[in-house]
Amino acid sequence: MKILFLTVKPDAPSAKWRVLQFIPHFRQAGVTCDVEEWPGGMLARLAVSKKGAAYDIVFLQKRLLPKLLANRLRKHSRSLVFEFDDVVTLKKTEEGTIRESSTRERRFRRIVRQADAVIVTNDYLGELARRAGTADEKVKVFPSVIDISRWPLRPREGAGERITIGWMGTPSNLPSMEIIRTPLVRLCRRFDHLEVKVVCEEPLRMEDVRLVNQPYFSGAEEADVRTFDIAVAPLVEDPWTRGKISTKVLAYFAAGLPVVASNVSSNRLYVRDGENGFLAGTLGEWEDRLARLIEGPDLRRAVGTRARESAEKEYSIASMVPKYLALFESLASRAR
Repeated sequence: MKILFLTVKPDAPSAKWRVLQFIPHFRQAGVTCDVEEWPGGMLARLAVSKKGAAYDIVFLQKRLLPKLLANRLRKHSRSLVFEFDDVVTLKKTEEGTIRESSTRERRFRRIVRQADAVIVTNDYLGELARRAGTADEKVKVFPSVIDISRWPLRPREGAGERITIGWMGTPSNLPSMEIIRTPLVRLCRRFDHLEVKVVCEEPLRMEDVRLVNQPYFSGAEEADVRTFDIAVAPLVEDPWTRGKISTKVLAYFAAGLPVVASNVSSNRLYVRDGENGFLAGTLGEWEDRLARLIEGPDLRRAVGTRARESAEKEYSIASMVPKYLALFESLASRAR
């Protein structure tokens, strides 16, 4: 079986989490995989759209193609898979305003109807595909997963050590930390041994919080997360974030960290409140959940252990690869 993967930029989180981390496992299973970034320039795009004829499956990631390219790709693909992991029909301005795009909506409807299978990360995105005209049986909900082997468990804490609440993310998501400003200020007043560590390409400014800003470096994620004692995942729920996936929660789980996350759909996909983590919907709940973890080393260990077990059993790459392979084999057999 031969598959051509047409991806977004290789350094984009979507490419890393949704395609590239799977490629070695697909190859190990005997699948011939060629990966190309969707090119710039019309001539290059026309050329790559024609290449699908040499493959059993073409896997297109997120790109909403104009009619000419979409039809050309469909014509030369024995089987076509379209994968997306956020609400691709929306546009977000530099000011943070979210708006609908009629062009993106039109292209989205076309590609999901043309595809033989549509892979999404959650039910919300699956429903968007169905409303756009995709047959229900074509929609496959495959949540994002993580390669557990890359995430060794963090060392056990020593008695009386400083407690670190940690967050890792991109500059575009840094404003989400403002959601928990008041709880963090109050907690820093209550607990002298508490610090808040932010791993990001840009520093966070937050008065009355004992902040440690650490620059983000690609490849250092695992080591950085292992310096946290408690992890946080604040997020606002809106049309933009509803389709998002919480990969940072997966990373925290894999490291065996207790997590407190906003009670929004992308976090509820992974976090079971009070079991493998905590969900918080109000400022009081944020302070309460974090205080309990700060004061309770046994609680931190117990919740962190269950988080790691969730990552291993439910959200590891090993648990998801067979589902992809079964889908690919079904599509390839049907095309043959």
